[in-house]
Amino acid sequence: MTAEQNGSGAALARPRKVAVKAEKPGKKPVARRGGRFTKSRREEVVRKAALLFIERGYEDVTMDHIVAEVGGSKATVYSRFGGKAALFSAVIEEYCEMISHELKVELELDLFGSVEEQLISIGHTFLTLILRRQTLELHRLIVSIGDKFPNVARGFFEAGPANSYKLVSEWIQRQQQAGALAEGDPDLLARLYLDMLTGNYQLAMLLSVKSKPDAAGLQKTVETAAAVFLRGASIRRATASRSNKPTATLGN
Repeated sequence: MTAEQNGSGAALARPRKVAVKAEKPGKKPVARRGGRFTKSRREEVVRKAALLFIERGYEDVTMDHIVAEVGGSKATVYSRFGGKAALFSAVIEEYCEMISHELKVELELDLFGSVEEQLISIGHTFLTLILRRQTLELHRLIVSIGDKFPNVARGFFEAGPANSYKLVSEWIQRQQQAGALAEGDPDLLARLYLDMLTGNYQLAMLLSVKSKPDAAGLQKTVETAAAVFLRGASIRRATASRSNKPTATLGN
């Protein structure tokens, strides 16, 4: 019957068959991103790559793994980071900068509280940062590949431990200039104080033979280390039989 013969006067349209391409099981579509490679996008790539390196280890992560996780294209990752080794270096650098920033913020609050209170606060912040799971995992990763990537290992040490020593050393110098701490090598004193904090926990946790301390245990460690430090670095008044000048009693 033609359209004219149809009583309704309207043509009956036949439905068209649309071919649907079946998706392959097990594969998720990768989101493609366009536009500029912004700072927030870079931070996202570094953060996701860090999780991959921690979960799989450096050797078992490929550029395909990274692109599948972060999206975009392999060409973009290469153009922005220069390859897997450079991306890994960026991961270490970014995390060390974050730790240094948090410690620096704490040290900039040194106008409040006694020297002992400030020292306890610094120690608590430092110990909390280095005992984070991600910090420990990155530390393990660096130790395992440091001989193959000496520049990355050196960057980790300089941006992480060495910079922490430097920040605390500068705080000690300010306290010495204010007359609150005795004269002495501030770099050495900073290393001794921070190493007192790490000795009981860091290595044991890196070896997975000890779990993270509870809040009370961590606080006790910091308070004891601060007391021992101040007993050696604080200014003591000389006895009446000796000079009236304040003297340092380091090590006593």
